[in-house]
Amino acid sequence: MVSKKQHLAAAQAKGHQIIAEKHAVLASETANEDLWNELQTANSRIQELELELAQKIAECTNLQSELEKANEKLAKYQADSNFWKSKHEGTYHELRLQRQTAKWKQEKAHKLEKQMEILKKAETEASSQFLKGAKQSEKALATLREVNEDLHSELSECMEKWTAQLERAHFKLNASASDLMALHQEAQQLRKAVVCSKETKNRAIASVKEKILQQRSVHHLMSKGVFTEETRNVIRLLVKAGCSRNYINEVISTILQSAGITTVGTISHTSVSCILREGYFAAEIQLGYEMKNTEDMTFSADGTSHCSINYNSRHVHLQVEDYAFKSSDNNPKQQATCTFGIQSSLDGSSEMAVADWENTLKRITQLYNESPLGKRSGSLLKFVDLLVKLMGMNTDHCAKEKKDARILEELKAWAVDQHLGEEKMMEMSLEEIAEHLRKAEENMIRKAGRLHKWEILSDIKKAEKRAVMLEEAVADLGKEAFDNLSDEEKRVFRLFIWAGCGCHKDLNTVRGGYLAMLRWWNENESEEIVRPVLLANHDNDPVVQERAAVLDLGNVPTPAQE
Repeated sequence: MVSKKQHLAAAQAKGHQIIAEKHAVLASETANEDLWNELQTANSRIQELELELAQKIAECTNLQSELEKANEKLAKYQADSNFWKSKHEGTYHELRLQRQTAKWKQEKAHKLEKQMEILKKAETEASSQFLKGAKQSEKALATLREVNEDLHSELSECMEKWTAQLERAHFKLNASASDLMALHQEAQQLRKAVVCSKETKNRAIASVKEKILQQRSVHHLMSKGVFTEETRNVIRLLVKAGCSRNYINEVISTILQSAGITTVGTISHTSVSCILREGYFAAEIQLGYEMKNTEDMTFSADGTSHCSINYNSRHVHLQVEDYAFKSSDNNPKQQATCTFGIQSSLDGSSEMAVADWENTLKRITQLYNESPLGKRSGSLLKFVDLLVKLMGMNTDHCAKEKKDARILEELKAWAVDQHLGEEKMMEMSLEEIAEHLRKAEENMIRKAGRLHKWEILSDIKKAEKRAVMLEEAVADLGKEAFDNLSDEEKRVFRLFIWAGCGCHKDLNTVRGGYLAMLRWWNENESEEIVRPVLLANHDNDPVVQERAAVLDLGNVPTPAQE
């Protein structure tokens, strides 16, 4: 580009020089025609140079576009190279593990062979020692017989000695009887000492109890700078009962003071809000834990609007542990209904309602997975797993709620495909997964308009299409796995029951009875049959009195008075 600009500048300078020369020549009257011809020649030359310059600039732009395309291809080749490099490293790692396993097995087999040789040698030595022991035992039996005869003679001698010692023992027994009397006297003295010690103990216990009562008369709201769990539970109970957050500290101090207990510490409005938020997050984590451990569950929802704002209330029904039992293992299950809270939505459409369901479940899964409880469990709570456990929904009979149930049922079918696809992918080898993804990527590029149109797309569009491609690839595997299941397993995975609210049916029954009675009164009206009349109450009593006054005056009552 620099050489072309220099060339253009030189051409322009030359043109200016020629024009200057022509002006000088034009000063002479005799060379006017020659100068005019040279000027035309110079102008044509300048036009040719400008055309050449335009052509060079166009060639430069073409070369730049080709350079950008080459850079894009280079980036793609580098990405492919990194992918195959990582795959080669994984394969190398697996082969290395297999080689180490084989080497370990060979060493273990060699050690077992050595141990077998040692056992064989030990067996031969034991047999030889057993023979020697048998011979020695025979000799020992002979010696034992001789020793037995000697012992028999010694036993007779011992009997004579023990009889003499028994006589001496009788003498000592008589002496010990006198000693026993002395011991009884000592025991009586000890009993008196015990009575004195009991009185001393009771006095000490009374003083300790008095100290404990003094300690209990003082209640500390905080322990080591942190509000105690009992304080937090009392705060949540008071707020739940309707107490204002600004009066929590005053209410607790007044109640404890009425019981003769002094309060140590204060609670601010900010601390109350923080404790309530902690309780909210703890409830969310608890709900995630229960939905993770349950086998199935159902949803229920209803909504209304106030001041053009849509409000929706959502619940989940599931089996949870009975926390009345202190043991954490094999606790009995009980049916529970948990609330997701009341949230406002942008509009009253079914699509927005289902989007709110998704956001609520994803928020709970994210909060549970990031909590210490979720990290200690060693497994993640996934949005797809929650939808697989969904077995039905309870709503009213309006068309919008029915549509919500249908969309959730479709969302559960998608989740089942994703769940089964992920399980099947875990069972596949790396080569099978790579082949399946390669076919899916080829199909994605073909749908995008072949490779030349795929290369034109931006990186964001490519990333979006790849994400959709991966989801569809997993779903295809899930559908194949679903087709291979038995009819009973398919029924369980596709089970989704919708139930409607019964109050609308009761309302329709009452309304139908009212219309039937009204029709009967209209068909059978006569002087003998008196129609039902509206009973006066606090609101319509003035109207009834006005009607009576109008009739007394002989006027016609108004429709409202009738």
